[in-house]
Amino acid sequence: MKFIISKNKLSIYKKLLISFIGSIITLILVLSSLLFYNYASSTTNMVKDMNVNILSKISYSTVHMDNLAKNFIQSLSLNNQIISFANNNHEDILTISSAIRTLGALTIPNTYIHSAYVYNRKIDTFIATPNDTFYNSSEFFDQDLITLLNRAAEGQKVENLYPIPRQIANANGSHTSYTNVYTYILFDTIGEDNFTNAIILNVDADWLRLTISALDKKMSSKDSNIMILDDNGNVVSDPSPNKFMNNMLDQSFIHKILDSTESSGSLVDQVQNNKVLVSYVSSDTLKWKFLSITPYDTVFSSVNRNTFITIMFCLIVMLLGVIFAILASRKLYQPIGRLTYRIKQKWNPQDNPDKISDEFGFLSNAFEGMMDHAKLLETLKRESTPLLKTNYLKNVITGHITPSLEAFNAKEPEFHIDVNFDHKLFLFLLKIDHFQTFTSKFNEKDRALYMYGIANIAREAASKHYHVEVIETGVDQITVLADLTSTPEGHDVYEQFQRIAADIQRHTEHFFNIYLSITLGYVIESADQIKHIYDDTVMLSMYRMTLGHGSIITPDVLQEIHQSALVLPAAKSKQLIDALKLGNGDAAKEAYRDIIRTAEHASYDHMISTIIYLSFTIYQSLHHIVDGAQSKLNSISLGFLNHVTALETLAEIETTFFELFDEIIVLKNGAKDKKKNEIVNTVIQIIHESYRDKNLSLTSCAESLNLSSVYLGKLFRSTTGKSVAEYIVTVRMEQMKYYLEETNLQINEILDNCGIEKSNYFYTTFKKYFGVSLTEYRLKIVKTN
Repeated sequence: MKFIISKNKLSIYKKLLISFIGSIITLILVLSSLLFYNYASSTTNMVKDMNVNILSKISYSTVHMDNLAKNFIQSLSLNNQIISFANNNHEDILTISSAIRTLGALTIPNTYIHSAYVYNRKIDTFIATPNDTFYNSSEFFDQDLITLLNRAAEGQKVENLYPIPRQIANANGSHTSYTNVYTYILFDTIGEDNFTNAIILNVDADWLRLTISALDKKMSSKDSNIMILDDNGNVVSDPSPNKFMNNMLDQSFIHKILDSTESSGSLVDQVQNNKVLVSYVSSDTLKWKFLSITPYDTVFSSVNRNTFITIMFCLIVMLLGVIFAILASRKLYQPIGRLTYRIKQKWNPQDNPDKISDEFGFLSNAFEGMMDHAKLLETLKRESTPLLKTNYLKNVITGHITPSLEAFNAKEPEFHIDVNFDHKLFLFLLKIDHFQTFTSKFNEKDRALYMYGIANIAREAASKHYHVEVIETGVDQITVLADLTSTPEGHDVYEQFQRIAADIQRHTEHFFNIYLSITLGYVIESADQIKHIYDDTVMLSMYRMTLGHGSIITPDVLQEIHQSALVLPAAKSKQLIDALKLGNGDAAKEAYRDIIRTAEHASYDHMISTIIYLSFTIYQSLHHIVDGAQSKLNSISLGFLNHVTALETLAEIETTFFELFDEIIVLKNGAKDKKKNEIVNTVIQIIHESYRDKNLSLTSCAESLNLSSVYLGKLFRSTTGKSVAEYIVTVRMEQMKYYLEETNLQINEILDNCGIEKSNYFYTTFKKYFGVSLTEYRLKIVKTN
């Protein structure tokens, strides 16, 4: 759609463009600054933490070295050969030799030991390793040690069992002149000038330097330098052995570290005009400072690289942002222009839109009318709130929503819910009796009005005592939730609600001529029990079937239920079917009553299962009960099944069953004689065909016809005047007469052919039937022939 852009429109477009570009640039600058600061800070802290961590490990290594040295020198002081030499008052070559061998054997396995001496002041003699010989003080190669011992002899303080960094002259034959060591001295009398002997242990400083170097390889920066200083600022360990014992007090950061009381820390300073990051850790045991010196450029190399990448990225994003701002401004303005154009097309001419200064003023004026419509919609929403509230409470009760305190607090201002789901609640149900009649009598709109009226009666009756909510949870069911907060302690809840239920029933009957059955459920302790209690109450309401219409059902009804296993009444059902087959409606009804008397004290599921089983059994047996009227039977049975599913009480169900029985009896009487003759003729045919079968009897005939033996026996006698057994005997006797008169077969063969057992009963039966005994009958036949 084409439309003209005025100067006002261009100004709006420029404002949008400028605001977009300004926002994008500001956002990029702020975000990039925050990212740079955060990355720089995190990188510095990471390097600091890594350096402190490495220094702490190095500190543990030096303490470990110190413990090893102290333990070793103390073990020498307990060795018998060493003690024997140290306390000897004269030079004994055997004692000296034994001590030298012992000292060598003990020191050689320990790689961290450079050398060890034992000094006997009384005889002014040293024994030393690794050259394994002895000297007097004037000849001893380590004159620096002689100086330390003399200072101790003069009463000056010399640390006992403390590492003294120093350089010692090597014995003749060594490829170096001096070695850096940490010397431990153990006097027999600590710090006194009257000591008589001393044990000296020199720990190789290179051993500690190599240990530090191994740990240093784990550091992220290869340019870091790790050194150890004593409390006087002297270097006691450095990657370069030449710096050993150099004093570092000329560096300003060394004073800061030595004066610090913190166990660890970091600082930034200048070393030889280069900015460095210095991290340090203090050792309380050795009183040494462990330093890591990292060039600041090394720390910030990755930061500088990421700074460049960030700047480039920001420039690209800024460029894209400007392009986006131009496109977005156009895109945003386009619908404003189109909207303005379209509204102007529909604007009432007398409103003079040209008086409006710009598009926004124009649209503001136009939207005022929309606000009026919005207010109208808000009014409609308020009117629909009760329906929304009912749907919400219905979802809570049926378990589609699990109420919580937060959800309740959110919904309560909107719906004004009168119960608190965090309180104890009580639930009961109202069911309309004769609901099938109710639905057939009133249309849907009228039914809704009646349900609304019943809900109001329930609310009025219950709210006199409790805060309640009334919810329509089914086409014939209303659920009432009562808040039990105001219930006095020890009050009988069921007694109170029985009075409320009776009041509801009375008023519903009076005003609407509608009868209700009311089921009192259970106390709800917490919100998560609502669905479970609702389901249990619905199941409890089903016992209206036994209690009848207008009943008030409580959980006490369950105490009268026999919780025995479900046993379907097969025997009684067969008896009922047999009565129907015989056309005896009274017997069928009595059998039905016996079945229901057994089921009515069982659970609801048992009752329903029994009724369904009974209905299905009758339906399955109808074609055996009545023959020749299949179409009529189908009509009767389908009408019964459709009707019985809507019944509400056992009394209604019994009436429906009895009506079915009466219809079956009426139908059966019409075809009774024909069916009776067909059955009797079939039995006669079976007897004539199977008289040779010794097992032929009333039972076998009934089984072959799928009939009750009692029913068949009565039917056969009423039709023929004989029982089935008597008729079988007659047929067999006539066949025996034939064999006796027409054949020369032996008596045993004749008996087999006639299906008769040879017994006293046979002879008695024969004489009774023919009037003479078997022997007399045969003689009579012989005389005749």
